[in-house]
Amino acid sequence: MAVETAGHDLEGTLADDERDAVATALPGRRAEFTTGRVLARRALAALGIAAGPVPAARSGAPTWPAGVVGSITHCAGLRACAVGRRDDHAGIGIDATPARPLPHGVLARVADLADASVVAGLEALRRSGVESPDSVLLAAAEAVAKARSAAHDGWYGIDGAHIALDPDGTFAVGARRGPTFAGTGRWVVDEGRALAGFTLADH
Repeated sequence: MAVETAGHDLEGTLADDERDAVATALPGRRAEFTTGRVLARRALAALGIAAGPVPAARSGAPTWPAGVVGSITHCAGLRACAVGRRDDHAGIGIDATPARPLPHGVLARVADLADASVVAGLEALRRSGVESPDSVLLAAAEAVAKARSAAHDGWYGIDGAHIALDPDGTFAVGARRGPTFAGTGRWVVDEGRALAGFTLADH
């Protein structure tokens, strides 16, 4: 796996099919999109893969070269891309979000709060002094959804999985909808951001 990050937007040139995805976007969105593609090309090169265009699918997700899985995320002060070979990972998802309380009602739309393991995970993080556990769960949910989307040929939503956080920096997963799956999830809170990554395992 290769990961590339930047703390600010980068200059770069988009291919025609990449440019189409942000043709009507505001300047800030075009800048972060361009940065994501610059980082994607760097990450692909680190894997020894020719760094061609990474257009956006209709869903907005990156369309990777054959044999590659990956994910891009944008957050204030951080842009990141992670890619890997499909032979090694069925899917990869990363996400970054501000480590602050979620707006009212958002957590209930993301997580199954009737699941005792989900609630226990959030409480365990609170007891251990983690800043804004709700934001950690949101980042983990986004990462899992991104990893599943290409591998399972569909979008099952950020509420499509049970996610149980552990204070050791990992999280366990299970399907709420769509195919069953397994994988490795990790999270961290750093510099005011909740960061999560998930690698989907082959069945």
